[in-house]
Amino acid sequence: MRQTYLLDTNIISELTKQNPNENVLSFYINRKDLCAISAITWQEMIKGFHRMPEGKKKDSINNFINRLEENTLIIPYDKFASQICGELQAKMESKGMPLPFSDSQIAATALSNGMILVTHNTKDFKEIQENSFLQMEDWFA
Repeated sequence: MRQTYLLDTNIISELTKQNPNENVLSFYINRKDLCAISAITWQEMIKGFHRMPEGKKKDSINNFINRLEENTLIIPYDKFASQICGELQAKMESKGMPLPFSDSQIAATALSNGMILVTHNTKDFKEIQENSFLQMEDWFA
């Protein structure tokens, strides 16, 4: 089965909460076999984990990360994604609208794999969407 949805870091982070948003949780449960994350999101999760103080919350996040790694496809940031990213960054810079580095890499990963980017931060990707074929969904809505 081919993955359809590329989950942004804020969606994955929502799933780690004790009381996650019900819409996000429901969408995820019903589509988890169609979901993947980018290597960029994986990096952000690992960084966040290692910055946490020791304790129950960190232990819980560690368990979540282990399950995520076992059960979720992590899509690499590859040559095709980097080409799309570089082209988008140059295009937007020429318009005076530089793109956030990680967000542009995540969007390029979605684009290069023909996936729908799932994010709550739609405004962060609005310029990319308007200047590419990026498809987005906000499962919080």
